[in-house]
Amino acid sequence: MMSSLLRIENLSKKYKGLLANDDINMEIFSGDVRCIIGPNGSGKTSCLEVIHLLLTRKSLKTRDLKECIRKDQNSFFLGFQGLSRGEQLTISAEKSLNTRISIRANINNEPSKGKNLPLCQSIQARNLRLLEGEPELRRDLFNKIMFHVEHESYEINQRYKKVLIQRNRALKNKSSEKELIIWTNQLVEEGEELGKINKEFFQKFYEAAMEIQKDSSKKEELLFLNGFKIKYSPGWDEGLKLKEALRNSINKDQALGYTTQGPHRLDLKFYIQNKLAKSILSRGQQTLLILLIYFKMNTMLNQSQKAGLIYLLDDITSELDEKNLAITLEQIYQLGSQVIITSIKAAEEVEGSPFLSEFKQINL
Repeated sequence: MMSSLLRIENLSKKYKGLLANDDINMEIFSGDVRCIIGPNGSGKTSCLEVIHLLLTRKSLKTRDLKECIRKDQNSFFLGFQGLSRGEQLTISAEKSLNTRISIRANINNEPSKGKNLPLCQSIQARNLRLLEGEPELRRDLFNKIMFHVEHESYEINQRYKKVLIQRNRALKNKSSEKELIIWTNQLVEEGEELGKINKEFFQKFYEAAMEIQKDSSKKEELLFLNGFKIKYSPGWDEGLKLKEALRNSINKDQALGYTTQGPHRLDLKFYIQNKLAKSILSRGQQTLLILLIYFKMNTMLNQSQKAGLIYLLDDITSELDEKNLAITLEQIYQLGSQVIITSIKAAEEVEGSPFLSEFKQINL
């Protein structure tokens, strides 16, 4: 019998006085795929938002969780009770205007650490700009996966960011040369350690993503991805040590008031036949490639995450034709992970779609 990874009962959410979700129930099994169907404004993304916030402490819509609090309220509270891999799981989240978000999770009435919760991978419209969007999108993807695979990397990254903030403050305030040297030396020390682990993890990231190249040589429908490669940029001028790069950029940094070289500027470039993928692929082909990049990380993430993965895909059907949707469906089934997708298509359109008709449907 297939085990239940997650069961949601009586899910409701109000937004600015409007009841966005009313008494929604779903049970998600290992390898299950679900489609939440409804018109714009029916609360599809709100369903994903609640799941994502409870599992990650982060909103899908904003970085400032204060914006999730109704204007006439001082706090919000979310609660979840269900099953995770056959064990009783309870999660609650509370956030007030003046405090950090508080997450409490229990498995079988015992306090649970985050590593015992399913890992949540969300893919929204913003993520589908991975190839052509700002470098921050690619860094976010790279870092999120690295933090879950190489657990010590998060702490190293946080130490680096703390020093970076201090150096940027010194640059902005035009502090003394002595103070700037102190923060620069510390940044070099922390940055070299972070740069090393970034570079080492990129090899794992690259090997996982290169499964796309292997697939393109075997499947005619993926032939357009033949010659797929990724180029890694550490965040400073290649061929230089970080200390040299910072020394060379000091005048520019002082003029701008922030640090322009370092692992916080890491970037990835995606190529097809030695040409930037964003310049030669259609919008639908870019979307499919981005989804494949996310999906190819699944095995690596599963090996480091015993509680399993849940993918939240928000309205990707509008970006893909039926041919690319069929490829996406095949990849989703190969994941063996839980997938929840939203769609604005009406029920009769879903029945006629080879892609959406394969999903168990939740109509809003």
